[in-house]
Amino acid sequence: MREELLAYLWKTQYFSRKSLKTTDGDDLVVVKPGQENSNAGPDFSNAHIQLNKTLWVGNVELNIRASDWFNHRHEEDTNYDNVILHVVWENDIPVFDVSQQPMPTLCLSEYIPNSMLKKYERWISQDKKWISCADKIHTVPEFLQTQFWERLYVERLMEKTALFQHWLSLTKNNWEAVFFVALAKGFGLKQNGLAFANMALATPWKAVLNSASNAEELEALFFGQSNLLQKPVDHAYFKRQQKTYLYLQYKYQLRPIPESPKFFRLRPANFPTIRLSQLAWLTSKQPRLLSHIQTAKSLDALYALMQAKTTTFWETHYQFHTSAQQQQRKLTKSFIQLLLLNTVFPFLFHYYKYTGDRRVDQILDWVRQLPPEKNNYSLKFKELGCTIEDALESQACIQLKTNYCNQRRCLSCTFGHKLLNL
Repeated sequence: MREELLAYLWKTQYFSRKSLKTTDGDDLVVVKPGQENSNAGPDFSNAHIQLNKTLWVGNVELNIRASDWFNHRHEEDTNYDNVILHVVWENDIPVFDVSQQPMPTLCLSEYIPNSMLKKYERWISQDKKWISCADKIHTVPEFLQTQFWERLYVERLMEKTALFQHWLSLTKNNWEAVFFVALAKGFGLKQNGLAFANMALATPWKAVLNSASNAEELEALFFGQSNLLQKPVDHAYFKRQQKTYLYLQYKYQLRPIPESPKFFRLRPANFPTIRLSQLAWLTSKQPRLLSHIQTAKSLDALYALMQAKTTTFWETHYQFHTSAQQQQRKLTKSFIQLLLLNTVFPFLFHYYKYTGDRRVDQILDWVRQLPPEKNNYSLKFKELGCTIEDALESQACIQLKTNYCNQRRCLSCTFGHKLLNL
């Protein structure tokens, strides 16, 4: 027995509810199973349970074994004082409530047919498949897929915005400063995102705004804070940038991050020198970019706002000490799409939720207008017969595989619930 199945059975009440009795022989009627609780405390809240002829309202706790009550130290937690029913699979020891009375306990294994358990175990033990429902997912109705993709995408947005909330606490709720940190992380992509974010967090927003009128000065600030100006290079531009940074460092009492961004295994277009220069150019062009993004009326307007290139020096270099063929190194349309998906849309979602702005739905409309990403997840789900038509659905594929399929959370998944059909 898995906790996921136990919670699923209780939430859906998929068991014989006639003549239910507690382990002490009291008549039990489940009027309302309660609302599932994803936070600390009992598993279900506001449940309505009738014991004999008395109606009780309170919390329900689920455990595989009754002894888990003590293994999890619930007897020491006041959040569990209002538990009115203990639902277990195996009643191995008696449990007493806060008033030292026997805890009303329902042993659910007495009411579940073995055929249901065997069906679930066969389903969940299909380790050789990419996902458990690989052979059947194509049969899920398209309207159900569309609804679930949207739910998954919103879940993914919620997970990303947790980091924004942490940054807000560090910046005393300075939304513009946090957007700059988020944007820096986006420019760093997977390889250098954390380093770029740490650079932005280590750089006072006041210093960014004061240097914004000069893209090269802003670039020196970002390079220096990223620990890219420490090792001497015999080049005039490097020496000028280093001198500028030393002045800014003294002026604002700055400390660069301890570990500089990585160049290893990156294409030259993604070198931290190029991406930081583009970030500096974009910030110089529009220091208060967030306010402009909030007033954008279309996806095309967002594309226009996110246009950026490097400063002149980086049109002929990828690193300070080596020259390259001259080329204007602008942000590509595909890179801007990544920034919109991974930075702009999640940030706007969090901001609008926080402020109660109704434009949350606008984000979903915009992401639906972007083409689907060609990531491993979306390509595989498409191969299995799912319709992946836009970026919302390709993002949802990542959420589905990593947060549901990999963790065997089939009963929490709309597709799994439909196909498993317990």
